[in-house]
Amino acid sequence: MTDQPTNPSNPSDPGAGSNPPSREQRVNEIIAAYLQAAEAGRPPDQDRLLSQHPELAADLREFFADKDRFERLARTIAYDSGAGATTGAAAAAPPARPRVRYFGDYELLDEIARGGMGVVYKARQVSLNRPVAVKMILSGQFASPADVRRFHAEAEHAANLDHPNIVPIYEVGDQDGQHYYSMKLIEGGSLVTRLNGGPMDGRAAARLMSTVARAVHYGHQRGILHRDLKPANVLLDTAGTPYVADFGLAKRVEAVDDGEGGEAGLTQPGAVLGTPL
Repeated sequence: MTDQPTNPSNPSDPGAGSNPPSREQRVNEIIAAYLQAAEAGRPPDQDRLLSQHPELAADLREFFADKDRFERLARTIAYDSGAGATTGAAAAAPPARPRVRYFGDYELLDEIARGGMGVVYKARQVSLNRPVAVKMILSGQFASPADVRRFHAEAEHAANLDHPNIVPIYEVGDQDGQHYYSMKLIEGGSLVTRLNGGPMDGRAAARLMSTVARAVHYGHQRGILHRDLKPANVLLDTAGTPYVADFGLAKRVEAVDDGEGGEAGLTQPGAVLGTPL
């Protein structure tokens, strides 16, 4: 009898005749499905998930524990920066919390996005006195080697794509065990925010999507598949220019040049799992 996945949200289905996924692959796929459901506002029950995968329970418990620790750290940073600290529960935050404002060369100003695998802050790079966005790995100092590899792969994928409509990466680093990378700050919000304000003019929408398509194609030509292109991952500057962001679910493949600047085939997949912000 073959082992069938019991979690309907688990995307893993090796199919007949395929090699079964490794333990790490199974854990990564379960975590990715959990984080995507959580981002959509429907986080699966953790105890039920553990009972469905008893052979992977130790790995999943470690992930949930690390996730809880870093969320507590992120709340501390948000409290110190004053984000939401004037009303509601934040106003009653205990004054004894450690105060965190500076992070290496960066002054953290405000939390601007959060997802299953990372949190992004608006910041000022002190040495250059310039505004930037800083993304930190969600599990912080407790990140597993696999989490760190995925996080650095995300930054590397974006950093290797020098295109005017892909968010540029400035620096990748490790501050006291907390992995991060900084990137250009795009201050116009996401395409989601723009669409919430009402439908776009047809011509403007076509121009925007044409620009995004060219940026994505640029990545394809260099062997990077974004795999999570959606309005939340298209950022707009104050002039409305779009930028493709968040390569947390990207996959690197081998692009074969067809002699005309295109791709004749794609091989050697290498998944990079994470949750988009």
